[in-house]
Amino acid sequence: MSKASKKGRCKGHHGCVCQTVDASQCTMPPPTPPAGAHASSGGYPTMRYPGGGPQSINDPPVPVIAPVSGGIFPGKMIFISGVLNPNAKRFTINLMCGPYDGSDIALHCDARLRVGSEVDVFVRNSFMGGGWGGQETHSPNFPFMPNDSFDMIILAEKDKFKIAVNNQHLVEYNHRLQPLKKIDTLKITGDVRIKQIRFQ
Repeated sequence: MSKASKKGRCKGHHGCVCQTVDASQCTMPPPTPPAGAHASSGGYPTMRYPGGGPQSINDPPVPVIAPVSGGIFPGKMIFISGVLNPNAKRFTINLMCGPYDGSDIALHCDARLRVGSEVDVFVRNSFMGGGWGGQETHSPNFPFMPNDSFDMIILAEKDKFKIAVNNQHLVEYNHRLQPLKKIDTLKITGDVRIKQIRFQ
């Protein structure tokens, strides 16, 4: 097959529903745990983003709705690299149980730069059974700025998610939704440009 015949937008090949990248770059495998999956040691890896490798999405338009390659399990990491828009007010990252409005959200991360009276607040919460839980807002700092880039890691452990930004641990969020294998969708919305998403 020629290179020209491979071009075009992803249309759900190989179980992918992202429809956000050149089909020739979409290498999302079906959502099954990779061989050799292991429990986390509790630390964060060095941020590295190999281009175009398996389980990666490059330069998707926002909003992003993509399957979580391999599902969520202890030791699973999601790397998100992006740039906030010049006049950014907020952006949201959700780990969901399905791609539809109203689906349960195991981890809701809402970075609020300027939302009403809230300034520089990083909200975490869960949406289950049609309702929101109590939101968590404490964080040691707020690492997001308009027109600035960021690298985020979301690490799943047995009892919690750990979130790091720009190679610095930021917050932890205890699991409210179990089992983790129900989480199968990543959704990103708001005032942000995503450069790469990688699943490991």
